[in-house]
Amino acid sequence: MSMNDLMSDYVARVSNAVRAGNDEVVVLKNKLILAVTNKLTKLGYFDSYTEEGYYLRIRIAPNKITSIRRFSKPGQRKYASYRNFPKIIGGVGFSIITTPKGVMTNIEAMREKVGGEVLFQVYT
Repeated sequence: MSMNDLMSDYVARVSNAVRAGNDEVVVLKNKLILAVTNKLTKLGYFDSYTEEGYYLRIRIAPNKITSIRRFSKPGQRKYASYRNFPKIIGGVGFSIITTPKGVMTNIEAMREKVGGEVLFQVYT
C-alpha cells in the first residue's frame, strides 16, 4: 500500500479490522481522514475515535459495517454529479463524497444538489 494514498490505506485497514472481527483500528491521520472518520462516527459506523499524534485510534461499532469498498483511486478519480451518484447494492449503505461544501454522504449531497469525488462506499 502506497503511503501517498492515505485514503486507500484507511479503507484497507478498516476493512481488514471488520473482517477480522476487531473492535479497534489504528490509521494514519490527515485532514480528509479526520473529516471522513467524523462523518462515519456521526452515522453510527464508529463508536468513537481519539487522536494520537500522527494516528487515529478508531473504535468500530459492532455489526454495523459489513463491507467497505474504495471507489475513486489516485490513478482513476471518479467524480459524479448529484444526479448520477453510483447506486448502492441493495440500498443498504452510503457513498462518502468530498464536495466543495465538505465531506458528505450521497443522500446529503443530493439534498444540497452538489457533486464531487466519490471516495468509497460503506455497506451495512
